[in-house]
Amino acid sequence: MTALVLDAPNGPTPPAARKDLCPNLFVIGASKSGSSALHAYLKPHPDIQMSTEKEPCFFVDQPELEAAWPIMARQACSHDWDAYLDLWPGGDTARYRGEGSVFYSQSPHRSGVAARIAAACPDARIIYTVREPVRRAIGHYWQRHKEFAEPLPLSRAVRENALYRDTSDYALQLSEYLAHFDQSQIHVVVAEDMRRDRRNVLAGVFDWLDLAPYAHADTELTDRHTSAPTSRKERFPFVRALRDSSSWAKTRQYLPKSLVAAARSAATVKFDKSDIDEQDARDWLETYLNPRVEAFESLIGRKIEAWRVGG
Repeated sequence: MTALVLDAPNGPTPPAARKDLCPNLFVIGASKSGSSALHAYLKPHPDIQMSTEKEPCFFVDQPELEAAWPIMARQACSHDWDAYLDLWPGGDTARYRGEGSVFYSQSPHRSGVAARIAAACPDARIIYTVREPVRRAIGHYWQRHKEFAEPLPLSRAVRENALYRDTSDYALQLSEYLAHFDQSQIHVVVAEDMRRDRRNVLAGVFDWLDLAPYAHADTELTDRHTSAPTSRKERFPFVRALRDSSSWAKTRQYLPKSLVAAARSAATVKFDKSDIDEQDARDWLETYLNPRVEAFESLIGRKIEAWRVGG
């Protein structure tokens, strides 16, 4: 085991007195591949308790989390074992306690995550949601752009910021987990398959988890987090720094929601994403990622036909 794992602020193992609350089901991403939807779809099953905070990022290196998502890094559940385990109140009676932090499949930008999970939860089951990699990378860009985390235009960003292509390099991400978990502990869910036939895909997940079938009500399988046709950018250069600051986090608690919304609107500029030509970025990503798709398919032992027929 590496020093990084042993010296991590969250430690390699949970407190002995609360070990029965340690999570044993992780939806590790990928970002913009339906992990939030899957989190919601797993939640109604009587043998599964999903965390009250969807993305606690507990197994992310704390300095890396502070740099990437300071708002979450300040939450106790991101770095304190007791606060983390409190995300499953009464969860000791559940067969599976799950969470879904997409930062868990962004190696090497979030380092050592798989090793930390394996050290704390060696018997865990891992669900990896994936989406056609070019679409995923561009969706990831737009998410970070909306959050003021990506200042570069699309065509430059996908070339200069390796986060987008590395997160869409599913062979790279899966290999990190295969170094610490048996392949039988890992289940891949293709976002396009889940979108097309949610009930059948979820039945496969429950069967893999050795759980009884669950008949979702239609209201439990609605779309989640559909991407808006618009995005936004900072009207002033300090907007992100102010939004992410602890001062603003404390202040906004005492402000009416209408005033917070008005401040957000005044600080940002909306625009239509369809006005941005994405073709150059798509062409570059396809050239880079197509060989990596073949490597991923080789790892999981099957072709993903949904990516060959347009999803």
